[in-house]
Amino acid sequence: MQVGGVAGGIYKVCDWLMKLAIVNLLWIAFTVLGLGIFGMFPATVALLTVLTRWIKKEECKVVSSFFLAYKKSFIKANMLMVLTLVVGSVLAMNVIVVQSMSGILHVFLKYGLLCLFVMYTIVALYVIPMVTYQSHGVWMTIKMAFITGALHPVRTGMLLGGFVLLYFVLRSIPGMIPFYGVSLMGMWTVVVLAPILSGEQNESNKEKIIKSRTVARA
Repeated sequence: MQVGGVAGGIYKVCDWLMKLAIVNLLWIAFTVLGLGIFGMFPATVALLTVLTRWIKKEECKVVSSFFLAYKKSFIKANMLMVLTLVVGSVLAMNVIVVQSMSGILHVFLKYGLLCLFVMYTIVALYVIPMVTYQSHGVWMTIKMAFITGALHPVRTGMLLGGFVLLYFVLRSIPGMIPFYGVSLMGMWTVVVLAPILSGEQNESNKEKIIKSRTVARA
């Protein structure tokens, strides 16, 4: 049903609010299904997959699409989760050690850790969206996450800034968290990163087609 004018705008807003609430509840359910920590990353991949299809106006059966994306990415997403947590923990411990030091070595290590923290933050922001758009292995996904984030500093800043703003909004209105806590951040991620990740996906698909044709001719 097509509705125009102000009524149409209100209808679209309400429709999106309902969709975001549904995928947020699915995220909670599938996170619990994966025993919490092991369900979090696959559920996030599934949420971004569904949101991306909605943004592209593709036909999408929400529950089945969410489940298929969750199942497909479960192992890979959890491998990335373990690596992310391990690296983050190592960096945190190094920060504690460096703070107890003094002298020139302290200054050198402090700025070295700062650089590593920036690199880690970029990878952490991009690694899950990268899984949604690309089918690379774990190490290539991490590599592409860093390269993509480093090559697009403005969008990286927009993504991080949006997360900070949403954090304060949700903190001010905690009643929104069960329905929009993750889905709003997911929506912001898709809106900010879809243009660059879709372009990289198209380039990757072109390369695969060229390679397949080359192999076929050989």
